Amino acid sequence: MKVLFIVCLSLFLASQSYAQVYVDGVAIDTTNTPFCQLICTNANGFSKARILIDHGQHFVDSGLSRQKIADADKRVIAFNSSIDALNFMVRHGWELVTFKLKGDTFIYLLQRKKI
Repeated sequence: MKVLFIVCLSLFLASQSYAQVYVDGVAIDTTNTPFCQLICTNANGFSKARILIDHGQHFVDSGLSRQKIADADKRVIAFNSSIDALNFMVRHGWELVTFKLKGDTFIYLLQRKKI
C-alpha cells in the first residue's frame, strides 16, 4: 500500500512540475490560460531577441524594463532568437496554432497541449 501511495504521489508531483513557465513571477501554467501570444523581435547586433508573452495579464511595455520569463527553476531565460523562444514554449507544454509577421516582429499564437 505504501508503495502504491509513493508511486501515485510521485506521478502527481511530476505532473505538477512539468511545463512551468513563469512570466514576471506568475506561473502561467497554473492560471486558466489555454492560449497565449509569443511576441518576438529578433536580435540585432547589439542585443538579444526581445520576447514578450501575452497571457491576458496587464502589462505596459515602456521599453525600459523587459518582461522576465523563467523556467521551472525560476531561472530567467535570455533568448537568442524567436525560434529559441518558440522551442522553449513547445518544450514546456505549448503548441503552435498560427503565426503572423508584422514588420520585423513575429507573433505566435500558442495553445496549451491537451494531455
